[in-house]
Amino acid sequence: MISEDSRLTPSPPSGLGTTLHHVSPLPVPPLIKPDDVRYYLTLLRKRKWLILSVILAVTTTTALYISSLPSIYKATAVLRLEPKESTFLEEGRGSIYYSYNNQYDFSNTQVKLLSNPQLMRQVVVNLNLEHNAAFLGAAKSPNLFSSIRQIFAGKKATPSPQASAAAGEAADNADGSPAETTARLEPYVTALLANLTVEAQENSHLVTVSVTDTNPAIALEVIDTLTKIFVASENDNQTKGSQAAAETLGRQLADIQSKIKELQDQRLDYLKTHNLPLEKGEGRNLNAERLGILSSQLLAAENERKNFEAIYQSAKVAPDLSSIPQVRDSEEIQAMRRDIHQLERKRALLIQIYTPEWPEVKKVDSEIGQLRKDIDQSAKEIVNSLKSKLDASVGRESKLREAYYREHVAANGQSQDEIAVTNLSQQIETSKQIYNTLFQRQKEIEVNSIDKSNHVSIATTPVLPTQPVGPARLRAVLAGFLISVIAGLGLALLANQFDLTLRSAEDVANHISLPTMALIPVAAGNGRSSIMQKSFFQDKESECTALTVTRDVYSPSAEAYRHLRTSLLFASPGQAPRTILVTSAHPSEGKTTIAINTAVTFAQTGAQVLILDCDLRRPQIHSHFKISNSDGLTNYLSGLQDIDSLLRTHNEYPNLKLMTSGPMPTNPSDFLGSDEMYNLLEVLKRNFAHIIIDSPPASFTDASILSTLVDGVVIVVNSKRGSRIAVKRAKQRLQEVGAHVLGVVLNYADIESDQYYSSYYPPYQKNENQEAAKEA
Repeated sequence: MISEDSRLTPSPPSGLGTTLHHVSPLPVPPLIKPDDVRYYLTLLRKRKWLILSVILAVTTTTALYISSLPSIYKATAVLRLEPKESTFLEEGRGSIYYSYNNQYDFSNTQVKLLSNPQLMRQVVVNLNLEHNAAFLGAAKSPNLFSSIRQIFAGKKATPSPQASAAAGEAADNADGSPAETTARLEPYVTALLANLTVEAQENSHLVTVSVTDTNPAIALEVIDTLTKIFVASENDNQTKGSQAAAETLGRQLADIQSKIKELQDQRLDYLKTHNLPLEKGEGRNLNAERLGILSSQLLAAENERKNFEAIYQSAKVAPDLSSIPQVRDSEEIQAMRRDIHQLERKRALLIQIYTPEWPEVKKVDSEIGQLRKDIDQSAKEIVNSLKSKLDASVGRESKLREAYYREHVAANGQSQDEIAVTNLSQQIETSKQIYNTLFQRQKEIEVNSIDKSNHVSIATTPVLPTQPVGPARLRAVLAGFLISVIAGLGLALLANQFDLTLRSAEDVANHISLPTMALIPVAAGNGRSSIMQKSFFQDKESECTALTVTRDVYSPSAEAYRHLRTSLLFASPGQAPRTILVTSAHPSEGKTTIAINTAVTFAQTGAQVLILDCDLRRPQIHSHFKISNSDGLTNYLSGLQDIDSLLRTHNEYPNLKLMTSGPMPTNPSDFLGSDEMYNLLEVLKRNFAHIIIDSPPASFTDASILSTLVDGVVIVVNSKRGSRIAVKRAKQRLQEVGAHVLGVVLNYADIESDQYYSSYYPPYQKNENQEAAKEA
């Protein structure tokens, strides 16, 4: 059994309190969700260099490209496009002429014609632009950006003036066809259309025409020639159009007159040959009138036959003849029924005095029987009369139907003849309407031809431009800047989606839902990087490599471990956890270094601390303290009961005791899950204030077994390469067995980028703090 000496008794609380009076627990970062503004602010701080790099690269490239573009000049002219008033004749009012115009259609048509490629070809030919070296001058010395743009755009490059001149001379020497000429001028036409702008001014007859070019003189010549050719062409087209329209209308009127005369003759001949009246009037179609009368009579006969048929059928199926309405309503039968009623009353009086065999009573019975036979006979006669009426109605209907069909055939023949005549009449009327319309249009053209004014003219002549209008360099740079900002933010979001590491306390809170116990800085007290620090720890020739982290008590690393100690003391309400298991999701996360320095910081308070190496797969505690691992935990678990012989003491920290792992067994899980392991921890808890246990990663069963025997578990995460998925899986595995996970320790963390913890690890000035400690 372990001895109860003064070395293993817990130190008084006052010592711990005096040492920790300046240490406050780490703040708990709030849970930041993706829909929170702070989430994006944190993302901006984390990815600021990526965003700034994209902004700088895109903005600089845009500025260099836009500055290499030549200046652009614009020449402008204003055209007056007044639609020609069309005069039309309205008949029926004394041949009054009216005028109208359609401003909207006319203006739209002229705007489209100003962008006609044929007009552009005329301008190119008149100005000889294909042989003008100043036109399309930007193509002489293409810069790097234009070359790259042509490559990615995949468009045909505009020919240089020299190449165009050579092609033009070759074409002049040969008899080129119109198709070849059009193909040769196509690059220049395309360039003119690309630099042409036509805008109709609202609520006016004015249209603004502008041409841009890098040479102001070329822009002036093009716009001047363009407007003059367009005005001359439009005014000439109006005159030629009126003459051609008048000639065409004259020919059409003559053709329609001949057609009307021919149709009238055909109609007259048809009326004569089919014995139809030449004029319309009443009594003209006797067949149709007779057919109407027969149709009415036939409908009446059908209704009468249906009525008799319904009455007769009802009488046939009646169970009693007296229920037939005709029988029931017969006056003769009603009179006989009244007689029967009187005789029945008389018999009733007699039967009160005499017996049924009395002669008078028998006489009355005989009369009643005879009346009833008469009623039955009358009812049968009524039914027979219904049958006779039905037969007569059927015969009358049949005769009327035969007469109707005969008259219907005759009427159809006459109707077909009238339809043919009507078609001829409609053709005549349609031809007359067409003739009247064309005749009216001919008169309108004659009236409109009297007006010889030009309806398309130049309102404002162009002048030589002196100030460039483009390119909009500042706007392009601003647009590039905005695009770069959006692209940088998009790349930052994309990089954040693919980044599965836990780099800050916010990442731990958002993805793991655990508090961050401490952030261990990237650099050690000597200022080396994390890689150099790790290499320094693994140097077997250095003394107590893990202890060098907290040896300088004024370093940020030592301060971080003191905060870890404070976080552990306040991790559970009521009482601080005494047995603490240090594990990780993956190997080489730095958990052994964290466990050693955590034990050292607890020992610095004067408390009795034990660090227990339970990593029976890859033990590291003995290598950091330069001691033998021949005896340790596995010896006790194998049956050795002398705990004192397994405890080691460190000279620099007398309160710190060590128990190495001992020889590595083949079945570590069975050793750690035995009753001896539970009994060992119970004995050690009675003699040490704090027990820090170094275990294998949580991916092994060893960590899950040990987590059920301790007061709390700390998960160490390497902020440079630790995966959130692996840490979350380790947390779930530990919580499934009932472990109390205290939180996460971020190792190799960049404290300056953490907004919550950067203020808790200020750069210490060693000399000033030492002097302050002495004065205290």
